[in-house]
Amino acid sequence: MALRIPTLLGPHSVGESVLRWSLSHGVRIVIIVAAAYLLSRAARKLLARLEQRLRSEDAQAGRSPQRSKTLAEVSRSVVTMVAWVIATLLVLGELGLNLTPLVASASIVGVALGFGAQSLVRDFLTGFFVLLEDQYAIGDVVEIGQVAGTVERFTLRMTSLRSEDGTLHNIANGTIQRVSNSSAGWARALVDIGVALEADLQQVREAFTSAGEALLADEEVSGMMLEPPAILGPQSMSESQVTVRVAIKTVPGRRAIVARAYRHEVKDALERCQIPISSPSSMMIIESDGKVLSMTGAGGNGSGPDRGSASSGSASSDGAGSGAGSEEGSDDGPHFLSG
Repeated sequence: MALRIPTLLGPHSVGESVLRWSLSHGVRIVIIVAAAYLLSRAARKLLARLEQRLRSEDAQAGRSPQRSKTLAEVSRSVVTMVAWVIATLLVLGELGLNLTPLVASASIVGVALGFGAQSLVRDFLTGFFVLLEDQYAIGDVVEIGQVAGTVERFTLRMTSLRSEDGTLHNIANGTIQRVSNSSAGWARALVDIGVALEADLQQVREAFTSAGEALLADEEVSGMMLEPPAILGPQSMSESQVTVRVAIKTVPGRRAIVARAYRHEVKDALERCQIPISSPSSMMIIESDGKVLSMTGAGGNGSGPDRGSASSGSASSDGAGSGAGSEEGSDDGPHFLSG
């Protein structure tokens, strides 16, 4: 033992080699590890401040904190992983390991995984940009492709939508091409209400205005409205109705509730003003020979059959009357057709 101690501590001993290696490569390894640790710590503090700022912005906009939380967690994971992967490669280089075969192998494995998991990578990238651009968040009412519903769950890989009938749709983020968000900023409820052709449109407008005032007086519903109802006027016409459109600007996600409440108020207002919502149905009385005995048109007053047009009309041209008469055989009475 006495002879070995000088060899371990001598000028050309193992101890001197270890000391030299520690002073060169060892110090570098310590510096690399310390730099990676400090970098990850600084990145975490910076991302924590960014998360607080995003949370305050989301709170002011009335949005869920899920966006800021997910963004911060993903960013921390990415920064930490990149920092320690680079540090590990540098440490292996200081230990004398040839990194060329390792990098080549990693490149081949990366290419293979890239081809095999293209859809998975696309899902994660799309989910990250959905969060980064604030396209939608949990609780928003959105339409993705042909599916519409409320966002119930969101991850970087998948979005879960709950439709109105309760069905839960799981959609891979990589397949998303178009997103329609009904909860962004504000919404507009478009209410189409039909009234009879003979109704006075000025009286209809006054009734709709009265319904809007009643809706604003409702404390529960008025808090969901951003502006009073705007009567846009006739939207379309048919043989029996004129459809009048009303637009109501609402807070996000409440347009369906406001539209239902407004329809309720409009129905009461139309009943008070005795405004018909549709014209009387048309009716023709046809004998077995196809001659029209009576007819009430869409624009009639509904008080009785219009005998003036009975003598000139005939239904034999379309074959309906003659066909009915031949099919019934012994039935020589009149036939009633209503439209």
